[in-house]
Amino acid sequence: MFKIEETSGRVVAGETQQSIAMIDKALISAANLCASIVEASNSSSLPVNAPQAALSELGEGLSMLIAGRQRLGSATLEMIKIQKASNLEAVSFGCPDGNFGFQAHPSTATQDA
Repeated sequence: MFKIEETSGRVVAGETQQSIAMIDKALISAANLCASIVEASNSSSLPVNAPQAALSELGEGLSMLIAGRQRLGSATLEMIKIQKASNLEAVSFGCPDGNFGFQAHPSTATQDA
């Protein structure tokens, strides 16, 4: 059994929650930016290809943000495994119980023995 100080667990939980909130905010902002570019292009009667490079770059950025969000979710699951194997198993940090309704990223998933 791991022995973890409760204050350390609370710091990690808080930073995890803050990181997820920040990536969610970045996703929303980038999606809004895509919409704004399309709206500005349409209202300015720009040729369809004029904003295409910017939209393509933003699309790549959105994909990376989505992948990063998935990795944060996977990391959260791994931290919950550590918590469950520690003296903090019964401590609630305001996080879900670990059953997020999705599996860890296939490249990081471990098989149960």
